[in-house]
Amino acid sequence: MFKQIHRRRLLASAVFVGLAATLGSAGTSFAQSGEKVTLVISNSQWLDALRGQNLWAAVKKYEEVNPDVVLEQEAIPSKEYADKLTTEMGAGQGPDIAIMQEGVFFTMADAGFLVDVGDAVKGVDLNSTNENGVIDDVRYGIAWQRAAYALIFNKDVTEELGVNIPTTVQELIASAKEASEKTPGVIGFTARHQINDFSGWSMDFQNWAYGYGVNWVDDEGNLTIDTPEAVAAVQAFKDTYASGIIPVGDSMPTQRTRFKEKQVAFSIDNSGGTLNIASGGALPSADIGAAAMPFAHPGAHQQIFLGVSAHSDHQKEAIDFLTWLVSPEGQQSLRAASGPDALATDVPVTAEFAAANPWANEFAELAKHSRSTLIPGYEVETPQIMRYVMQAVEKSILTDTSPADALAEAQAEVDREF
Repeated sequence: MFKQIHRRRLLASAVFVGLAATLGSAGTSFAQSGEKVTLVISNSQWLDALRGQNLWAAVKKYEEVNPDVVLEQEAIPSKEYADKLTTEMGAGQGPDIAIMQEGVFFTMADAGFLVDVGDAVKGVDLNSTNENGVIDDVRYGIAWQRAAYALIFNKDVTEELGVNIPTTVQELIASAKEASEKTPGVIGFTARHQINDFSGWSMDFQNWAYGYGVNWVDDEGNLTIDTPEAVAAVQAFKDTYASGIIPVGDSMPTQRTRFKEKQVAFSIDNSGGTLNIASGGALPSADIGAAAMPFAHPGAHQQIFLGVSAHSDHQKEAIDFLTWLVSPEGQQSLRAASGPDALATDVPVTAEFAAANPWANEFAELAKHSRSTLIPGYEVETPQIMRYVMQAVEKSILTDTSPADALAEAQAEVDREF
């Protein structure tokens, strides 16, 4: 499936400056002269506890196959990733290979910062996680991981204390309160809820929006922000926030650490975040459960792509690395470190992992019907649009402003800009 968007060249001037500085050397290979080539790979996941080490070890296996290449990581915190990568690329700098959330990927491709990587996947049986990697009939991205969302829970609370697994938001509030009452010191529910974590919160909130039937666009492609479905989704989040079950002020890393240390009953998180919780904490992975989210409709997934920089001096070597990564050997290496996340090809989760992490299969099932966090037809503009949406959500949960009024203001802002 080819994804069509209008290439507006949002950062055209920066692109031309950067390309002018690097055009003469782009694609040069030093491996032919016997010198080692260093490929810098940026990723926020390199900073993840334990999982980051495992993912890095998985890709470093490439050096055994190609000893003329040295892989070097650029670790950027997730909250800073988009801004830092945009700044670096705009200056004609940055990594050779970027591992990016889908929204950042579309922005980089639209600005002309990525090159065609189609040669890396010739003859490879790619799965549907790669569809949005093709823009205007050119493959700029290859799937790294797809992380679906689920309702996760601590089985010590749900099974041993008899707290029900919720299927609606009101049941979630009731079960979370019951869990806290039965286990003093245990937090009922964790979720992102702060605009200073805009990127993560906006993606997480899409589960609430999609869960209530929101599309953000109508059949003609017009942006629809203040629909009854969107109002219901914001009201549900507002009710959850007002119920007192969320640890207000805690960052998501802090909340995940609390879950890891058996201090949380329920959370809505993606498969990568759940693997983080399941790794190296007091809560055994086998004691984590997963279920469908407490909404009527399927939720979202976070899609992550790999792309090769147009500014790289080693584009050929970078594409050679991607060729290995989508090979059976590369995918199997990545599989062992990626837990339940879907990869570029249908390499299955190992039986050993599934046995040790019984929650993984639920994520795999939910991923079959999950949706991209990007707004169809507005992939590049999604962060700008969702900024207005999340400002409306924040205003509604922190003040007496109704969801309808807050979203009406957001609709007016979106109409003015788009």
